[in-house]
Amino acid sequence: FSPLRQLTGSFAPLRQQLQHLQHLQQFQPNRFVHLTAFNFKGHSKWQNIKATKGKNDMIKSKATNFLLRKVKGAVSRGGFDLKLNRELADLEQEFRAQGLPLDTFKNFLQKMKDKPEVEYTFDIIGPSGTFFIVTAETSNKKALENDLRKYFNKIGGFRLAADGGVRSWFEEKGVAHVDVKKDGKEITTEQMEEIGLEFDVEEVLLIEEDGTKKFELICDSKSLSTLEGHLSKGGFSILQSEVEYRAVHPIDCPEAESQKIQKLYEMLQEDEQVRQIFDNITPDE
Repeated sequence: FSPLRQLTGSFAPLRQQLQHLQHLQQFQPNRFVHLTAFNFKGHSKWQNIKATKGKNDMIKSKATNFLLRKVKGAVSRGGFDLKLNRELADLEQEFRAQGLPLDTFKNFLQKMKDKPEVEYTFDIIGPSGTFFIVTAETSNKKALENDLRKYFNKIGGFRLAADGGVRSWFEEKGVAHVDVKKDGKEITTEQMEEIGLEFDVEEVLLIEEDGTKKFELICDSKSLSTLEGHLSKGGFSILQSEVEYRAVHPIDCPEAESQKIQKLYEMLQEDEQVRQIFDNITPDE
């Protein structure tokens, strides 16, 4: 996702710090640790459409997807039996602790047994130079492609591109969201910045959602699992961790096309096979 975030005026001093930090880092091209505060808006303004599932449901959905990816890994390492697979049993407890539906956990395991799903990535060309990458899990790629075409026909202006057709307009990044508290104490941005440098993190962002702060750590996509390991060993609480496609050159979306794009997001978010949606639209200023 290319997150649409809005800087608040109260963080002007931090913007000055950012400029100073970038100046200091001009001789370290592979390190860009940003001391920046944001209001978190999700991956794009359409990700928070209340007509789809509601903001709280969207947040729960992201948390669920994160845990289900961990479930898949746990099963591949230790099998389906909760009594024998401690990692899987711990994940079931994590579902409970986060207030996520256990039916989702159980149904996912049953689905993996009965009809294993494969993850696919679809490239979509939208109106006025907008591009989208959609990741989905399905046991029938052809049927999902047909569903996508039905959505496009209803809205107009969208079409599937060849595999990888828009991929060059994005770059893959590892993104981890980390709780600002560790051992009951809030971690300062400076402390997380130091940790980021130690773990080869490219960016450290302090983001805020509904009054709740968290850090977003961005790294090379291939280094994400290593970063997760370092954070876990260090006692940090990882709220979410995944590889995202981020636009290399974001573009402005014409107001006239906003309704079409909103409708696309609504349809895709209601499709249970769809996991992630990424776009190349410029973040809000």
